[in-house]
Amino acid sequence: MAASPPFLSIVVTGRHDNYGGDFNERFFTALRFNHERLAERDVSFEVILVEWNPVPDRPTLSEVVARECPSLGGLLRRVVVAPEYHLAFTQNPRIAYLEYPAKNVGIRRATGAFVLVSNTDILLGHHVVDVISSRRLRPGVVYRAPRYDIKLGADQLRIGWDALENPANHIRRPTLSPPLYAGGSGDFALADRDTFQVLRGYNEVYRAGRHGVDHNFLVKAHGAGVPIEDIGGPVYHINHVGSYRISKALYRDNPQDAPWGDNRWHSRHVVYSNPDGWGLGDAPARTRPDGSVSLDFDWRAVPPIVELRRVVLPIRQANASH
Repeated sequence: MAASPPFLSIVVTGRHDNYGGDFNERFFTALRFNHERLAERDVSFEVILVEWNPVPDRPTLSEVVARECPSLGGLLRRVVVAPEYHLAFTQNPRIAYLEYPAKNVGIRRATGAFVLVSNTDILLGHHVVDVISSRRLRPGVVYRAPRYDIKLGADQLRIGWDALENPANHIRRPTLSPPLYAGGSGDFALADRDTFQVLRGYNEVYRAGRHGVDHNFLVKAHGAGVPIEDIGGPVYHINHVGSYRISKALYRDNPQDAPWGDNRWHSRHVVYSNPDGWGLGDAPARTRPDGSVSLDFDWRAVPPIVELRRVVLPIRQANASH
């Protein structure tokens, strides 16, 4: 008999490139911590790891995480995307990783009633787990949580809620403001699966960078009439060298050269309409001997940047055309 779908799907992305200097350590710490906290509350969940643009001549992150976190077992679903998709998508040679098309791959394939799109170094806060486990989440709402940054060099072997909630260990304690509740939006966006499907995930039309795409999703949701709410408590980020917040000053005078793309694009003012094949919905899938799934390359699975039948007309022009 097939297992029942989980209540929660957690979508994260990464690759075996040692991003930030200790990527794997941060990822495994967060993975184990979140697993233990959700399991304590009997929350049924799955983690979907999407590996985008795998590093050649290295073991995949998918292989490494299965070896390092065997306790997750069938709770961990691993999807490895052929590197040719990155080359077909990107419009900026400085961008080695397109985070949000990768997250769309996971969103599209999530089976949980609710989907949490997060990052690999995010620890769920006490209140967040309380809300999820109490099943107080409402369909048709995008939930946000502020991200508190933990000091560099924190002991990741003994991380618990007491240490996480201690203000002495925080670099930042931001608050979120309506209507978008933006700020660190890529670290926590939670909604029911149907809402993510209706919104068609994150912007795949803009492919010249990854900064601001998380904010742009909130603009899309708000423009579509989907309420956005603060879930009421924070999540915690294991800070690291190379993060956008730490490094952005290095590119103040030359933002076009930044490894995350030019942050001056109009992410706060435009919406998008992803094609039908968003999230590599038409990519050929193949199950590997280790249980992970490979999305093999096929040009037919690469969505067009512009699909004329999905262009949104200004209201006056649309009315005049009827």
